Amino acid sequence: MATSNDIATHKVTTIVSLILSMYGNLRYLVGRSPFDHDSPFHVDHTPFTANIIVTFVYWILLYILQVSFIVQIFVPNMDSAVRVDATRHVGWHFTVFNVFSFLWSILFAKKHFFWSEVVLILNFFNILTLYFGHKTYGIKPITNWVLIHLSTAALPLSWLMFAIFWNGAVLFHVHKFVGRIIANVLIWDFLLVPGMFLFAYNDWGVGLSSSMLVFGLAFGQLFTKLFALQWIFAFIIAGILLVLSLVAAITGSLSPERSITDESAPLIG
Repeated sequence: MATSNDIATHKVTTIVSLILSMYGNLRYLVGRSPFDHDSPFHVDHTPFTANIIVTFVYWILLYILQVSFIVQIFVPNMDSAVRVDATRHVGWHFTVFNVFSFLWSILFAKKHFFWSEVVLILNFFNILTLYFGHKTYGIKPITNWVLIHLSTAALPLSWLMFAIFWNGAVLFHVHKFVGRIIANVLIWDFLLVPGMFLFAYNDWGVGLSSSMLVFGLAFGQLFTKLFALQWIFAFIIAGILLVLSLVAAITGSLSPERSITDESAPLIG
């Protein structure tokens, strides 16, 4: 009975939170002209301002995956026991992510950059708790991995890491020479952190999603400052992540001696 009540609750909260997130993005971000100088997408044209089109496509992909995650709660199948267990463990993290995304979109668009950064950091810890607490990267088979891990952990984690840098650059007005030099160093975190997830957990979902966002960053910087290192570094990092992710997806692991099956215990409560 408790499980049934839990699932019924998650059916409501996941839908409501997704609607809030979509409304926030459409109302406060997507609805604003990218050519408007007051657009939140181009505040100060920071070194971490990405291409708007790539950002939109990323969110569309994430929303498609999130809708799929919600649909699988309602549609029982032979893996329903696994998915019910997964929903009970990750459902609240999913809901919190979308509610915080809604709050961030309002705060960011209204130029409350300090508080929007706080919301991003809190959300980042929410997803890290999901990632390391429930080990969704080890879910089998691949269909469940796509439905659960990509939608609740991989793509949200990559987005939040990128958004923290972007929002932070806006907050601290990073757009002049010294700030851009520091950004040229910090951008390599987008290789180091996803690379760690690739080598340690074979999480090519984080690798591919991070690669997409960094490609967006590269295009954004290319059209912002033609003579700069940021877009060059971004293309290099995105390319490396793409190759490593494809190798991990095809071979099963970037570390041959490591057995993911033995070391991972998916969805431990």
